[in-house]
Amino acid sequence: MSYIPGKINNFNLYQGTASESSKLLGVTAEVTLPNFQYVSETLNMAGMAGEIDDPSAGQLQSSTIEIPFSNISRENIDLARNDQIPLIMRAAQEMINKDTGAKEYKGRVITVKGMTKAINYGSLQKNGYGNPSITKEVTYYKEEIDGEVITEIDKINGICKINGTDVVDNISNLI
Repeated sequence: MSYIPGKINNFNLYQGTASESSKLLGVTAEVTLPNFQYVSETLNMAGMAGEIDDPSAGQLQSSTIEIPFSNISRENIDLARNDQIPLIMRAAQEMINKDTGAKEYKGRVITVKGMTKAINYGSLQKNGYGNPSITKEVTYYKEEIDGEVITEIDKINGICKINGTDVVDNISNLI
């Protein structure tokens, strides 16, 4: 059975564990997920008809995640203080069943660990939002859909799994 991915119906942001006590209600409406790019070197050698950017498997450039808020609160600014505690985003993603055309919901869980890189206190605006944010350097990222891990990147421990394949496994065995 295959699905057409639809929109995110709703999501919650948690600090530490995905429990009712760690839910950060009303702190954000949208989080732009990190963009991962491999470290690469440009090859331009005799006999070649141009340059090739040659990415290194499992070696990723610096990447960040910014968590925007409507305004400053004790709960959201605490995310800047606790670098060792993961952020967990749990979402209900709509999917369309290609066989039946019915809409179904799948759980999507994203776990991020990282170090606070920036705190933007936003602005003071009469009758408006301040739009502050916290930016974290991503050291760990895991994404699951319907209980299946589709991506796991752990820069500190040398893990880079994409859709169930460990792209550095054969490299790790050689060193």
